Amino acid sequence: MKKIVFESGQDEVKLVSAKNLDDLFDSLVTDIKYCVLADRKVLDMHNSLREQIKNRNFELYEISNPEEEKSIDSYTNIIDFLDSRSFKRSDCIVSLGGGAITDLAGFVSSTYMRGLNYVQIPTSLLAQVDASIGGKTAINYGKIKNFLGTFYNPSLIIISPEFLSTLNEQEYLNGFAEVIKHSLITSENAVDKLIERDEKIKNRDSETLLEIIEESIQIKASIVTEDFTEKGKRKFLNFGHTFAHGIESINLSQPILHGHAVIIGMMMALDYSKHLELIDIDVYEKSMKLLKSFNFDFSNIRLSSDEIIEAMKSDKKNTNTINLVLLKDIGSPYILEETNEERLASFIRNFIEHFEQ
Repeated sequence: MKKIVFESGQDEVKLVSAKNLDDLFDSLVTDIKYCVLADRKVLDMHNSLREQIKNRNFELYEISNPEEEKSIDSYTNIIDFLDSRSFKRSDCIVSLGGGAITDLAGFVSSTYMRGLNYVQIPTSLLAQVDASIGGKTAINYGKIKNFLGTFYNPSLIIISPEFLSTLNEQEYLNGFAEVIKHSLITSENAVDKLIERDEKIKNRDSETLLEIIEESIQIKASIVTEDFTEKGKRKFLNFGHTFAHGIESINLSQPILHGHAVIIGMMMALDYSKHLELIDIDVYEKSMKLLKSFNFDFSNIRLSSDEIIEAMKSDKKNTNTINLVLLKDIGSPYILEETNEERLASFIRNFIEHFEQ
């Protein structure tokens, strides 16, 4: 992957590719202190990383259950850890893990002493193409996912596709929800390119993965460049996400994979677009075929129409309405400010009834 530089609305962010895990930290300057916030499972899968961190005299804070620890308590513990080691604003946090680690580390970085340096090393496909791009940080609060957060960019993002080889099938597919979303809100050409390469995607062809990661990052980066704080076009990136966040919120006791909730959320958004006669049937069928072309396992996801509606009403993106990003055509997302709660609730009940059959 070639280096990509984009303007975020705040700072310039550099995206570089590490050829292998032995040179993962080579892009970091050496005259400041570092604390690596790392997913323990990632460290266990790649034994050399702990040794590299130790040899460079970096502090290491390991997180056992990232989604569960994306919380106020965990945030406070990390702040205490940094303070006990006299970290200053000139020092740096490095996130090493998937989207939950990226969100948590970014929130810590943006708030500790009003902001210190921040480097991301996303290790899942989902984090590489989505969570690491755009400067959103967050922690969960109570039963609401990503309720507390900031917009704060890293100074550097390091991408290594080598991490993807160790993911199980569902964790690997998890990232393709966002890749598919990026294509559906961008152009028919982007969708066709995914469809043409679906077998290579399933086989984890390295060259194809590099192409897809770069293409997906460029799509999101171009949108974020235009609308960093989500006042306009960036809202289109929420296609399917209001439904998905409702699904995630009612599954917090046994967290589900974000991408799997997003796939269901996009199915719901497409069905609602059809229900409201916003989308032509051929476009609907082509889009739905793409969503169903990968072997996502939804068996552990609990769906409840009443609870999903309540969670959606609490979504931080809403005002006095439930804001939904739907689709009029491939490449033509549409924001609906839904005021008819009963119509929406009836639709969700009907969708769940047919989805579970």
